[in-house]
Amino acid sequence: MLSELQKRKLTKLFSMYDAQNLGILKLSDFERLAQRLAELRDWKPDTLPYEDITSKFLLLWNRMRAEIKKKTSNPVAKQGSFEVIDAHARNQIDLEEWFTYYDIVLHDESYRSEILAFSSSLFSVIDTDGSGNLDRNEWVNFFRVYNIPVVYASETFKKIDRDDDGVLSMEEVLSTMHDFYFSNDPHIPANYMFGPI
Repeated sequence: MLSELQKRKLTKLFSMYDAQNLGILKLSDFERLAQRLAELRDWKPDTLPYEDITSKFLLLWNRMRAEIKKKTSNPVAKQGSFEVIDAHARNQIDLEEWFTYYDIVLHDESYRSEILAFSSSLFSVIDTDGSGNLDRNEWVNFFRVYNIPVVYASETFKKIDRDDDGVLSMEEVLSTMHDFYFSNDPHIPANYMFGPI
């Protein structure tokens, strides 16, 4: 079962994907994120890099939908005299289904490597100068792509930059990402890597 801290962090993550602020996620939200990441690198549709980043988000969407479907036995439930069709049956993911998905995968040891692989791919896209590190401008661009208010970018950058060298190494980002997902310690910097929760 997810802790309250995990739910707060996952709600933040949900809002980053929910570009239209509808309280539900659709495939188009995932496609939009992939497109915005591609635009950082000026990758055009029908090119290999564009298709690669798009396929990663499509795989994420499909995995979420498959795991949620396993947990939902009947997409249509009765409430009084009304039929209620859940978000999954409408090809959407709502916040409760988002929690359901993460309650499954965060207790699956193999998912840790998936998170790190996905995060590593994102890092490589955001590292627009190919330096192997993220500078402050690249971190701000990441916030813009993911609909995070950029006013929090500087503060979160400082928290993640553990060696205070002015750049974020892949190791720093992946370690922080791991802690964001898996730690229940309320005092670690990783809780705030995407701004206040």
